[in-house]
Amino acid sequence: MLVKIVTFFLIGIAVLALLGRLRWPGAARRIGKDDVPKPPKPKKCRHCGAYKVGSGPCPCGKG
Repeated sequence: MLVKIVTFFLIGIAVLALLGRLRWPGAARRIGKDDVPKPPKPKKCRHCGAYKVGSGPCPCGKG
């Protein structure tokens, strides 16, 4: 009896997965592409090359 329940559950999950792919056929290809905007690159000091944290001046005192 338990084997039947597990089998029907797995078949139901497989059917739902197939229906989801039919509804959104390109969803698997879009994952990992440039659909999601990338975060901005961290800013560096022009003089010492250290990463700047926040909007204040660089600790080196030049930038």
